[in-house]
Amino acid sequence: MTAADIVPLWWQPSAWLTAALASQPTPALFDLSNRTILVTGGARGLGLTIAHALVESGADVIAFDLLEPVEPEWSAAQAAATSAGVTLSFAQLDITNAEAVEAAVAASFGAARRPVRGMFHAAGVQLMRGATEYTPAEFRRIVDIDLTGSYLMCAAFARNFFKENGDYAVGKRMGSVVMVASMSGHVANAGLECAAYNAAKAGCIQLAKNLAMEWGGKGIRVNTLSPGYIRTKLTDDLLEQQPALAAIWLKGSLIGRLSTPDEFRGPAVFLLSDASSFMTGSDQLRYAVRASTRRPTRASAAWQAQKRPKTFVILSIPRSHAPRLAVLL
Repeated sequence: MTAADIVPLWWQPSAWLTAALASQPTPALFDLSNRTILVTGGARGLGLTIAHALVESGADVIAFDLLEPVEPEWSAAQAAATSAGVTLSFAQLDITNAEAVEAAVAASFGAARRPVRGMFHAAGVQLMRGATEYTPAEFRRIVDIDLTGSYLMCAAFARNFFKENGDYAVGKRMGSVVMVASMSGHVANAGLECAAYNAAKAGCIQLAKNLAMEWGGKGIRVNTLSPGYIRTKLTDDLLEQQPALAAIWLKGSLIGRLSTPDEFRGPAVFLLSDASSFMTGSDQLRYAVRASTRRPTRASAAWQAQKRPKTFVILSIPRSHAPRLAVLL
C-alpha cells in the first residue's frame, strides 16, 4: 500500500501547481496580470491607494464606493492604469444594500475583460462614542457597514466566482478575498472610545476565518489585513480635534510614527497574488505597537511573589473511555 492509497487526492501535492510556481521567477509570483480585482472603498484613502498599486501590478480594477472619487489621486491612478495597459473603472455602491451589492458584483463578473480573481474590501466607517452614548441606530449603522456589508460583499463575490468557475478542480487558479479589519479587532485602543467599530472589526476577523474554512476547498482564499494607525485625512482631522491622541499613539509605537497608506500596498499585492497561494484564514497584523500591559509570566519574580492558592483538578474517567482519551491525547 502506497501513500496515494491512504491519503486523499486533495492532501497530495498538486503537480500542476508545483510546476506552475516553480517555473516562475520570484518577482513573477506577485504579478497580477490577466485578472480583474474588485476594490471596495476604492474612491479614496486606503482603498484608492491599493487600487493604484493593483493596476501598477498588472490587474484590471473595478472600484466601488458610496462617495465620488477624490482628486488628484483618482486621476493619478487612472494614469497609472493607462501606462500599464490595464483599466480602472468606478461604480457607486452602498454595501449595506444586499440587492445593489449582488447586482453590482454580478455586473462586474459579466463585464470584466479578464477573469475576476480577487477582491480587496476596504469600505468601512468609524464613529467615536463612549459605550453608553451610542444611540441604537448609531451602533447598528457601524455594524451594518463594517460587518454586515463585509459579509454581503464576500458572499456576492463567492456566488459569482463559483458560478463562473464551477466546482474547484486541480489545475484551476484560486480566487482571493482580502478584508481590511483592524488592530482594533484585537485590542481596545488607548484614547479611542469606539466599541461599535472594535466589535465589528473583531467580527470581520472571525468572519474571514469561517469563510476561509468553507471556501478553501472550493477555490477561494480569504484573509484579513489588520492595520494600526494610518496617517490619512480622517486621522488628521481627528488629531486636530483631539491633539492629545498624537502623544498617546506615538508613545505606543515601536517605530515612533504612524503608518501611511502606501505601506500597505505590498501586503495587499502579496495576499491577492500567487505569492500567497497557500495562505488562507490568516490575519495579517500590520501595526508597530507595544503592549500597554503585560501579565507576569510564571517564571518571573512578579509571578513567584504572588501568593496563589494551589488548585487541584480531579478527573473521573470511565474505564471504557480511557483508551479513546489516550488516542486523542
